[in-house]
Amino acid sequence: MAPVGSHDTYQVVVWGATGLVGRLVSRHIAQHYQGQIRWAMAGRSREKLEKEKASLAKRFPAAKDTAILIGNADDLDSLQKIASQAKVLISTSGPFAKLGNKVVEACVLSGTHYCDCTGEIPWVMRMAAAHHTEAARRGVKIVPCCGFDSIPSDIGTLYMVDYMQEKLNRRCKKVTHLFGDSKGAASSATILSLFGAYFQEDSKERRQSSDPYCLDPPDSRRGPDKAEDLRMHYNAPTKKWTMPFLMAPINTRVVRRSNALLHHSYGTDFSYEECMETSNALAAAIGLAFLTAICAVCMCWPLHPLLARVLPCLGADPEKIIREGGYWGNTLVGETEEQPGEKSRTVILEMKGPSDPGYGQTSRMVLEAALCLALQEDELERSPVKRGGVLTPASAMGMVLTRRLQKADVSFSVQ
Repeated sequence: MAPVGSHDTYQVVVWGATGLVGRLVSRHIAQHYQGQIRWAMAGRSREKLEKEKASLAKRFPAAKDTAILIGNADDLDSLQKIASQAKVLISTSGPFAKLGNKVVEACVLSGTHYCDCTGEIPWVMRMAAAHHTEAARRGVKIVPCCGFDSIPSDIGTLYMVDYMQEKLNRRCKKVTHLFGDSKGAASSATILSLFGAYFQEDSKERRQSSDPYCLDPPDSRRGPDKAEDLRMHYNAPTKKWTMPFLMAPINTRVVRRSNALLHHSYGTDFSYEECMETSNALAAAIGLAFLTAICAVCMCWPLHPLLARVLPCLGADPEKIIREGGYWGNTLVGETEEQPGEKSRTVILEMKGPSDPGYGQTSRMVLEAALCLALQEDELERSPVKRGGVLTPASAMGMVLTRRLQKADVSFSVQ
């Protein structure tokens, strides 16, 4: 068994450092952590990595000394050589169903913690089935879904549950997560890649991923949640009309896996749902119609070029994304678990972030998750989190990650 960190030449290695998210992660390191951590850029092409390092060093001169590691997503030996030098490996190279299998395997075999920014639920299902038991035995934390999908959902829910338990002495009955106002967007390439990866999956696995509890351990008891509600609704506590949220089929399953891995500590019959906040009923109706049309086009491969023209394209320039800025704000509405006949109390949690959710926030969140695993081992040892396995952000890092995100300007405010 290879113990975690036995070859920690680097505290963090960024795999896929020449892709857009990987370049943004590297930029965040160079801006906020250069000289404070040992890190390396990794990928397949030395030429592209050298070019990216030179570009980074123009803005952040100290980055010129960043190490470069070469590997191939199809070559397990090369990936193990990279992983064995790292305490934590960040993978930003997707689609993960095509490029991520051996990266995860290499981390498990090398005893290296792992974070990524995937939203591919069928692939996460396969990784959990293939590696959870061995990763748990080795004390290796494999943590997918550490970008905007699904940290706000997973950590926001954990914050709500912790508040109810610590401040109100209550467990949580239900959380409704409203995704609100934001600036910034995922590019057409990202959306099409996500749908493309999904529809390339085996039809059986696609059906399995439609199960609200598909990420829960096989022996876990089920909760009350059903398939996604595809209607518009009025949310009384926030006085907002809502419509279905495109990423809910990803985030909801991650949150439910967290509750299951943490021994259903959130609530007896804990329920979680997501939706998108709109300005009024008409906006919700129009948004629902548009979302339905987008999903229909995504399911039809010949129409993808048309969709690429309609959806936003942010390009591949990290500096442009940072320069144009962005923001996001979400609202979580929680209901306490009470004795029969007693009325639930409502708790409203506001979450806000300082950059666009599609890329700027995803890259910062996956980095902070990795640094939490790399630098805060003692705190994690004292926390009620899992010691290893194919995990979720909440079950792997808990409130330790929440406090780290707050220092990175993600705010949590109970109203």
